This record gives sequence, structure tokens and C-alpha cells, in this order.
Amino acid sequence: MADITRQRIHVNIHIEGTTNSSFLAELGNIYGTDHILVYKLPQKRFIRLSDIPLKPTQSLLKMGKGLLGNASFFNSSSISENIDLSDDSLWFKRKELPADTAAVFGSFTPSLFKGVYENPFFSIILKDPLERVISLYDEWNNTKGVVRWRVNVPFDKNMPFVDFAVEEIFTNFQSRCLGNKRLGDYDLVGVAACQEGFIAQLKNKDWKEYVNQEPYEIQLDHPKYKNLGITSDFLNRFQELNHMDYSIHEQAKEFMGYC
Repeated sequence: MADITRQRIHVNIHIEGTTNSSFLAELGNIYGTDHILVYKLPQKRFIRLSDIPLKPTQSLLKMGKGLLGNASFFNSSSISENIDLSDDSLWFKRKELPADTAAVFGSFTPSLFKGVYENPFFSIILKDPLERVISLYDEWNNTKGVVRWRVNVPFDKNMPFVDFAVEEIFTNFQSRCLGNKRLGDYDLVGVAACQEGFIAQLKNKDWKEYVNQEPYEIQLDHPKYKNLGITSDFLNRFQELNHMDYSIHEQAKEFMGYC
């Protein structure tokens, strides 16, 4: 499949809380799971996507909507539940990445690849800042704080969302994840609400049918927000704290033609 990168190594900067496993599955379908390296924070090394075992809890439904049609990803015979991740031969250091690599995915900034690849193709997906921190809060609660983010909050089952969301380590986090690049320096920029359009662009396909032309508005009377204690006063405070993230998210929507 001819993708937009034109044979350049595709480096996708993943920001915690923006995309789920369905996005990685899409990359697997484009490049082949053997040719994608995933950066793992605990090991600070890379592993082939094909060598990451699928745990029983990672059912088709839990891997995210839209995966049911992605048979090629799940039919990869090299993905096994019996792989020993302690096998050092499965892991790659930053400057020892295999020559057959087509794409790299993980939570890092572009500077990690300085001097590694010549002219890589950098991409990134941003998410509405409030929706992103809601995703983080859900994951944090579901795992009782056992998360593999670059930053973390000690688990407290009694911590309300409105306190979690304004932790200083989360403030303008997406802006900081841009690293030493401005958003306009990235080769491809997307927004989580139009992930399908991002994938279509990557495949060099007509993507405009995926663009959502309806403005996004938070309905504070919706149970999703009411149950989290989100009020207009909180929202105003959150938006003020994260003004840089809101700015780059709007910029990303303009890049996509999403408004």
C-alpha cells in the first residue's frame, strides 16, 4: 500500500489519552506489524509490534471500535500470547533499530530521533484537552493508578475528576509533547475526533468525507460531564490553565479542515 510518507520512516508521536489500540492496529494494517517498532516506557527501548503479546483481556471489543473489520492485524501469525518479553533479543535500543523499520510509535518527543533517521516523517494526533484528561482519568481509575504514562498521579480512589484534571503535570501537556517542533513543522497532523480522516490521509486516500464540519460543543447538562462535577466555572478555569493546548488543538483542526 502506497502511503503518504513516500518511503520515509514514519515516526508517530503518541500523546497519552489521545488514541487507543485501534490506531496502532490501523498502523499495523498499513505497514505490517513486523515493520512497526513500539517504544515502551518501562524498558526505554523498542519492540516490534508483531512481538507484543495480545493478552486475554485485549479482546476485539476492548481493542476499540472499528477493529472488527481489521482482520489482517489479528491474523498476523507472529503475534503470540506466549512470547517471553524478558528475551533481550526482542528489544532494540534507540541507535540500533532494524533496517526494515517502516514506522515507529510511542510516547516520546521528536528529539529522541535526532541522529537516528535522516529526514523522518513526523506525525501527531491531538485531542480536545478536556476529553483527553477525561480519558486519562478513566484509565487511571480502571487500573487503580497502574499506568505507563510519562507522568503520573499517585492513585487515590477518592480523588474527584475536578482535582485530577488540574494537576500541574497535566497542564498544557500536549504542547510540551511537541518537543522542539512547532505544530506546523510536523508532516501530518490530526485530531482524535477525526482519526479516520487522519488514517485516510496517511493512506493517500480521499479523506474529506471523514471531516466533521459541525462545531464541537460541550453540553454541561450531559450526564458524562455532570457526573464528573464539570461546571461552567470549572470549565473556564480548565480552559484558562490549558490555553496553549486549546490553541494547538484548534490549529490542528484547521490543518485537517475540521471545524
